[in-house]
Amino acid sequence: MKKHSVRITIAVAVACLFGNACRHDPLTPLEDAPTISFKDDVQPIIISNCTQAGCHGKDGREFTLISYNDIAGHVHAGSPHGSSLYKAITANAIGTMPPSPNPRLTDVDIKTIYLWIAQGANDN
Repeated sequence: MKKHSVRITIAVAVACLFGNACRHDPLTPLEDAPTISFKDDVQPIIISNCTQAGCHGKDGREFTLISYNDIAGHVHAGSPHGSSLYKAITANAIGTMPPSPNPRLTDVDIKTIYLWIAQGANDN
């Protein structure tokens, strides 16, 4: 299966599993969720939304979010709600990432990151 097809399949599966769930729901069922890959699913979301000039790229003002180690430093494996990364992308107040005027992550992207963290934030 091609990489693009895999991402679409995962996105559809995540959307179906959580389509009616609140994006902050800690009780989201995980047993039937697809296994989320850092390299194929999470890293592309972070790179495309968080590493623009002046944000969290090579010249990041505060810290970078490019490699697994960079990103893992902002998650608590197994606990999305205890992870600063998840809190930042789901906040409803000032401090929400990415900052305005950039668009917020999609619900599918947020749920993908949620699942990855809940599944142990593996370097896979």
